[in-house]
Amino acid sequence: MTRQLTLGVIGHVDHGKTALVRALTSIETDQLKEEQERGLSIVLGFSYLESDNGVLDLIDVPGHEDFVRTMISGATGIDGVLMVIAANEGIMPQTQEHFDIARLLGVERGLIVVTKTDLATEEELELVKEIIKDYVEGSFLEGADIVETSAVNGKGLDKLRTALRRLREDTNAKTDGGQFFLPVDRAFAMPGFGMVVTGTLRGGAIRLNDSVEILPGDGSAGVRGLQVHGQKTDEAYPGQRVAVNLRGLKQGEVNRGDTISAPGALKTTRRIDTEVTLLGDQKQTLKNGVAVRVLFGTTEVIAKTRLLDQQQLEPGATGLVQLRCQNDVTTHRSERFILRYVSPVLTIGGGRIIDVNPPRHRRFDEAVTGRLQSAIDGDADEMVASVLEAVRAEGIEIAKLREKLGLNDSDMTMALADLDAVIVNDQRALALVTHGALVEEILAAVDAYHAANPRHQGVAAGSVKKELSGSVHPDIFQHAVDKAVGAGQLGDENGVLRSAGFDPYASLSDSERLLAEEIERVFRLGGLEPPPVNTVLRTSRNHQSLYKLLIDMGQIVPLRTYDRDSKIALHRDTLRNVEQLLYEHYPYPKDFAVSEVRDLLGTTRKYVVPLMEHLDATGVTIRTGNVRRLRGH
Repeated sequence: MTRQLTLGVIGHVDHGKTALVRALTSIETDQLKEEQERGLSIVLGFSYLESDNGVLDLIDVPGHEDFVRTMISGATGIDGVLMVIAANEGIMPQTQEHFDIARLLGVERGLIVVTKTDLATEEELELVKEIIKDYVEGSFLEGADIVETSAVNGKGLDKLRTALRRLREDTNAKTDGGQFFLPVDRAFAMPGFGMVVTGTLRGGAIRLNDSVEILPGDGSAGVRGLQVHGQKTDEAYPGQRVAVNLRGLKQGEVNRGDTISAPGALKTTRRIDTEVTLLGDQKQTLKNGVAVRVLFGTTEVIAKTRLLDQQQLEPGATGLVQLRCQNDVTTHRSERFILRYVSPVLTIGGGRIIDVNPPRHRRFDEAVTGRLQSAIDGDADEMVASVLEAVRAEGIEIAKLREKLGLNDSDMTMALADLDAVIVNDQRALALVTHGALVEEILAAVDAYHAANPRHQGVAAGSVKKELSGSVHPDIFQHAVDKAVGAGQLGDENGVLRSAGFDPYASLSDSERLLAEEIERVFRLGGLEPPPVNTVLRTSRNHQSLYKLLIDMGQIVPLRTYDRDSKIALHRDTLRNVEQLLYEHYPYPKDFAVSEVRDLLGTTRKYVVPLMEHLDATGVTIRTGNVRRLRGH
């Protein structure tokens, strides 16, 4: 893949950034008439250099202090900077602010260009270079090339092109990192084409006819056309400056500050967890609960601070801060951002996003701060373990966990394996210790039911779930039950749970046990033509109590029929034999009538009709008119 490098051209107003880019590329980045008349950039300008070893995009960002917001939208997502300093003026206030912003955004490479050398003597030029070296000492620009240029006489331009080529060669080719997203820095309508948006592509490749979401709203569109550097293309890659023609949108349905993305790639949120570093040379502390401006991508939003690990953040310090945004925003883990005061509008710091759409945290909660610190340190195992601990028996979908932590498939799979995490239905994860504790709690709940109801065969699974101490996802609950059944710890009879080895007869006297066995024997021998229930029970309370016990145990099954006064009951084994015969003679989707079942079973309609009504009610059969069929497996 082509090496792609995007550099932000930063520096003080009137230090010659636009003239330098024009001299390098022959592209005029001041597109507006008022920009050209005033000699002042007020919107982002874009140009590029192309050669055999790759493409270099140059973003000319405004230098005037009134346009720092525009500068930040251009700087977010860049790979490096071209810091421009005029020989006749040296380092100025906006030079410092742009440089601070680049550092806060995590920029790690760049070049320094001294412009307007035709306006300075050799002695002045050497002094400026020494000042610059002292200023960038200890930063990512320490040791960077310092190239002397003049857009007037062409001095140093070839040397600058060579330095840029070396910088590009040292950059690895960008790969498709997954699903694409594009922070929109321009949105406009073109007659005959419709809406066009531009930005620097992130995440993954975008292709013709792809579907896109428009966030933070709920719009959608299709990709009608793509351009990179003014040339049509079928596909664009991460890091490239892209123009996207969107199908099915009207003007105003997508705007600067929005994000277009692959469906499901990003979420909207109003709350983000962050790591914030304050600039050391600004004097004010950052306090809990204050309003700040947050800028990332092409988004600017007002947010309230919630300091999680410090009472207040001092200049130069770093801390964990939860930001509550006034409006919905779209972002992702690891995105860099800038913080500015609401008033006066000054850059005070910046940082990176650790978690998107987290719950509201308590301050100084060690579990929370520990998890966030693990995410900062990039320890995949600790990050995954912290989230699994937090979600407990609700678990979390693996896809959402991967998105939340910003991990690739390989790292996610390895972390889950390292932690021996329990995976339910191949898609939901929970901690092994949580799963073990859940199984123990289910066993304890069933034992407690047996103790309170010694003559009942067991307890409905749904009732057990309601007794558990915390929220449990249904799939995880069933997985835990299945685990206990598989281990021989539980019995599960059609959703009725009992402890292994539980004997509901244990609380019976010898005479009661014999009587229960006799009642069961009568119904077993009765087959499809059992004796009337009232005849068996007589008027004896003891008979009735033991009959109910046999029903609870599932040994005797009262038939569910349309006639509510019906008192027909069959032994469990009889019902099982009937179902087996039906599956053998009338496999799905074969139809059958009551008369056919009557002949198959060798009995009369008196017993077959209520039997079939019971099978309908319990979902074994499906009735259509006068015929039935077995429910398909």
